[in-house]
Amino acid sequence: MKFRAYAFSPEEFVVEEITSDGLVLENGAPINLGKPEDAQLERDYFSRFVLQKRNWNTMQALAEISRRLRVHPKRFDFAGTKDRNSISTQLCSAFAVPSERLLALNDVRDVRILGAWKSKRKVRLGELAGNRFTITLTKENCGTQPNAKKILAKAKKLGFRFPNYFGSQRFGSMRGNAALVGAALLKKDFEEAVNNYLCFVDEGEREDAARAARARLARDKNYAAALDYFPCFLKYERILLEHLARAPRDYAGAFSRFPRHLQLLFVHALQSEIFNDELEAREKKKALFKPLESDWWCPRNTLGFPDVDKAKPVEDAADAPNAGEIAQLVKKGDAFLVGELVGADSKPTPAQEKLLKKKKLGVEDFRFTTLPWLSTRGGRRPLFAPLLHFSVLGEKPVRVRFALASGCYATIAVQELLKP
Repeated sequence: MKFRAYAFSPEEFVVEEITSDGLVLENGAPINLGKPEDAQLERDYFSRFVLQKRNWNTMQALAEISRRLRVHPKRFDFAGTKDRNSISTQLCSAFAVPSERLLALNDVRDVRILGAWKSKRKVRLGELAGNRFTITLTKENCGTQPNAKKILAKAKKLGFRFPNYFGSQRFGSMRGNAALVGAALLKKDFEEAVNNYLCFVDEGEREDAARAARARLARDKNYAAALDYFPCFLKYERILLEHLARAPRDYAGAFSRFPRHLQLLFVHALQSEIFNDELEAREKKKALFKPLESDWWCPRNTLGFPDVDKAKPVEDAADAPNAGEIAQLVKKGDAFLVGELVGADSKPTPAQEKLLKKKKLGVEDFRFTTLPWLSTRGGRRPLFAPLLHFSVLGEKPVRVRFALASGCYATIAVQELLKP
């Protein structure tokens, strides 16, 4: 799957989180969801708050807030990550930080706290239904002149749904090697994983200084010396180099210096690449909406999003309609086909087995003894995603608005809408 490159400014890409009960956390709108009985909590409480940010990713924004408030970053939690290059709102929480302190925080550039209140519960990852997107499409950010009428017609032709590929954000760096690093990790070849991260160069590496540094290290293989010429903006590369300068053969130890979420990104990138490859092959065969025995299916929830927690195997005739009935439910938009995300506990489909064999991997490789936190059990993901509440808000420039379930990518939706 080849991703379209977009160049949205933050004002052109507005993301508003949808809570698990369907409330849209609107951009710029003050909010207080606190319960009166929680207002007097003094110990072992959390302050839930709605964070609005511009040109910050979630982790960076919370890290800066924690620094300004002089509290440990680990006291903060959030429901879902949001793109840096956007204006976004999202639900977060902070342990034992008075809501008044959060509301008084007004000196972080491009960050606002729209509301804060005490609660007995912290915000947990995944505690959201989805996101509402308001996107401005122009020739400059799309590479082609968008037409509002054609986009609306395309949305209708798609049946207000689209293939649920993982977007480029899932693969991290601008360089296209995240899945390669992940494959090396799964093979427990930590040396290859580290060196690939340090030295890999493709068209995504746009800085001449970085390209030169990577090429020199690939040639010289001297980690200590590389600290003298690797640019300071390559901060994660320098974390690896600093460790390897002291312990040149401790590749697993060097990799473990990365933040946990970054370590997992590479394994998830490989997992996502396999899902995308299988989905692309299936789309080419025009079998995206046709139930197969290896599929699972799920109903839609009250908000119209796939209820993956209620997924059942298509082949389970005792507890589900037959494939023909499921196909009718899919056609009406009342059900979604669900695919497997390969992992240590998953049962790979025949297509996944071929893809894993091609990479010289098996499901058992998703389990780690060294760096056990990298173990990935697997999961499920809808094969296609609903494009809910789609509307065209303007024609010059073209502005569209729609809602997507958590984990679905607006950039993939836009890519489908702009296809001829």
